Amino acid sequence: MNDYDIIGDIHGHDLLLKGILKKLGYEENRDGFYHPQKRKVIFVGDFINRGPNTPRVLKVIQNMHSNKQAFCVLGNHEFSLLQRFVLNPTEISVKISPFIPWIKSLPLYLEFPNFRVVHAAWHFSSIEKLKKENTNNDNFISSTMIPNSDNKRAVRNILQGIKVNVPKEIIYRDRFGIKRQKARIRWWDKKKNLTGKDIFPASKELINSQFANNEILNCEEYKITEKPLFFGHYCLPAQETKIIKNLICLDGCVGFDGKLWAYKYNNGEPIETKNLIKT
Repeated sequence: MNDYDIIGDIHGHDLLLKGILKKLGYEENRDGFYHPQKRKVIFVGDFINRGPNTPRVLKVIQNMHSNKQAFCVLGNHEFSLLQRFVLNPTEISVKISPFIPWIKSLPLYLEFPNFRVVHAAWHFSSIEKLKKENTNNDNFISSTMIPNSDNKRAVRNILQGIKVNVPKEIIYRDRFGIKRQKARIRWWDKKKNLTGKDIFPASKELINSQFANNEILNCEEYKITEKPLFFGHYCLPAQETKIIKNLICLDGCVGFDGKLWAYKYNNGEPIETKNLIKT
């Protein structure tokens, strides 16, 4: 069995990507990056947007994937790109469009014998719904843009996580200062009474808030007896815990804090904080 290095959201930061690969022991030759001890990388999605060089990031990851040095799952940013491509291919940047066939070949989630990988949330019923779907199928992509469709809801659950409406009287902004009408919650912790302490990551604006939202009922418990799950998406500040029992969030908000996070996973070993790596 291979050992793996799971890398969080990159968002176009090519130099940080190269930096963490080298920190993890990967070397570069004319074919791309590889590990002398045959470790493999797993990317949790959101390779694109925000950063200085998305095409370069895509080239590095595509080379590693094509050379069987890496696995990848789609993030919500890549999936949104595919939706825009299906609607109108001519609107996609000429620097990005050559990567579309490869991006369409990537899975929505991965399950290994000892662990799982998804971009935002392992929502069991949604994953069951999506098992027979293929992102190479434009009809499937189109179905995810139909309001209230089952496929739209399932993809949203696993690539964006579970969200709740923010109380109208509160102005809530994310870490980038963007005003949001919905907030991400700790989807694995299903509660009848949700408060601002359950927002992920924590928010001062919402700390004393109470929520009344049927979306809470959409949460599905991820039990401690389940395989370890690696995911990204949540733009965690440096001080926020990255490991919650068998859940490991590797999105350290590279676009805000300038840090890219990874986890050195060795088969058969327990999940430990010491295996978290950052640039």
